[in-house]
Amino acid sequence: MNELEQYKERLRIALKAAKISVFEVDLTRQLYTFFENAEAIFGVPGEVILREVQPFSRLEPENYRREVSAFFSHPDDEDTIKAAFSCVLNGQSTTYEARMKAGNSDYVWCRIHAVPVMEDGRPVRMIGVVTDIAELKARAECFERAANLDGFTGLYNKKHAIAMMEEALRCEPRLCHALIVLDIDDFKRFNDAYGHDQGDGMLQEVAQRIKAAWGEESIAGRFGGDEFILLVRDVANVPWLRGKLKDLLRFESDGRTCTASIGVALCPRDGREFAELFKKADRALYRAKAKKEEIIFCMEGPDS
Repeated sequence: MNELEQYKERLRIALKAAKISVFEVDLTRQLYTFFENAEAIFGVPGEVILREVQPFSRLEPENYRREVSAFFSHPDDEDTIKAAFSCVLNGQSTTYEARMKAGNSDYVWCRIHAVPVMEDGRPVRMIGVVTDIAELKARAECFERAANLDGFTGLYNKKHAIAMMEEALRCEPRLCHALIVLDIDDFKRFNDAYGHDQGDGMLQEVAQRIKAAWGEESIAGRFGGDEFILLVRDVANVPWLRGKLKDLLRFESDGRTCTASIGVALCPRDGREFAELFKKADRALYRAKAKKEEIIFCMEGPDS
């Protein structure tokens, strides 16, 4: 008995150090029967969890699954949890990641391994291992954000900006959006005259002004070189938009000044797809440069 207690103590220490919790469910009775080291992840002792979920065992299977899911997981992960339940009830092991909690505790990103225990060809119990992966998830999200940004300006890079814009156009088809292409005038001449350090400073100033001017209502990216692209979502009206764009026509960095030209295409008036809108905004930009005008809106229809 002493050896058994020592073994259990070693297991408790190991689980706590690794931020791992182990649980068991009696599938035939819909009853959680064991929850070890839950407090290391959720801040809630296992015995409290067992007591709080015990009433669920009296529910019909579908209601039981729904209540257990609401008790332990984030609403946005419901489909993931449902698929995991299905695997186990079909006698299959499963591994998934979800935001987990215990009743009213805070959500924690976890990886869950669930294994059915079979008798006479049917699952009668489930053993689960829950691992806290919050730190790993945070690092992964940090790396993902970094991979999606232009390292020099801090705006989205071209590829990610386009992907986000395409998604916004697809998901918000009833709203009016403006696709904006901004290009610094005579930037090569600016670089030649003042040096690339000054040019780099100007690019960063443009990026900061774009962030400050639009914030959360836009998706902004560096399209390449001295060209920037924005999607302003849910535009109130054209005069409002034109007034906001006037703040992006003149830039100053270290006492040096640059101007910019802007081309605009509106969704759905000028098209609904990113490629079509970009082509027309880019065409409007070059007309603005040719005519020495600062802002030109595309005046073409979607079929032109």
